[in-house]
Amino acid sequence: MLPRRHIFDVWELVKDEKELLSMATINLAIDAVKFMDGRDKRDHLVEALELNEFICFMFPVKRPGNRSLLFHVISDLIGLLIYGVPRKTKHSLELIETINYSAKNMRVYPVIEVWNALKERIYKKKHGAMSIIEGFIKKIKIEMDIIENYPFIEDIFFESKNALKNWLPSFSRYYDKKGKTILKAYEKWWDVWKCKGDKDAILKGMVDRLCLQAETEYDIKLDNESIFSSIKEDKEGNKIENNYFSRWYKEGINLLLKI
Repeated sequence: MLPRRHIFDVWELVKDEKELLSMATINLAIDAVKFMDGRDKRDHLVEALELNEFICFMFPVKRPGNRSLLFHVISDLIGLLIYGVPRKTKHSLELIETINYSAKNMRVYPVIEVWNALKERIYKKKHGAMSIIEGFIKKIKIEMDIIENYPFIEDIFFESKNALKNWLPSFSRYYDKKGKTILKAYEKWWDVWKCKGDKDAILKGMVDRLCLQAETEYDIKLDNESIFSSIKEDKEGNKIENNYFSRWYKEGINLLLKI
């Protein structure tokens, strides 16, 4: 899912302001490290799970804030079920199912059980690249609903750059990188999402990236202006999409906590 929705994911479960900021920051940071120079390419979902476990063992004082990484994985899995599974992401699911956590002194994660339990209830077979593109458009609609109706989420996003310093020791140890390298990657990623920017500029940035990706990966040329207008004008539809995702996200989290 996209960053503002990931902050919203945490807010739906945590209301204490200090805890919310801390947990939202690590939730965002696991996406931001993709921008880190010289980083070993790892599977995103497995990486989030392993980082969570690493912090549990090596930085226990940070517990239970690192459980936000599990929220991140559940949110992404629900997003895949609802909005489609790109080919490159199918590899993630295979890794989650087959990785031998016990060989790494790690607990077995129940996230794949959440996936299996909800798959029959949520998943509908998608047909081709356009279904993936349409799914991403719906993710953008969710971001715009949050920007429109939950302005405090943008405040948390803004404050996360400074809050990241509290997570730098654990990230530095896990990635074997200097704190300033991780911070630089976060700032680079953060700038892409135009936090506190003009709403139209934020929307245009997301739509432009989608159109570029569609043309690059699927050889499909989209109408930027048409997509922009349809999302901007459909505020009620954006809200419905966000509420729909929240319903399944909460069910996924409740299931995770019961397993």
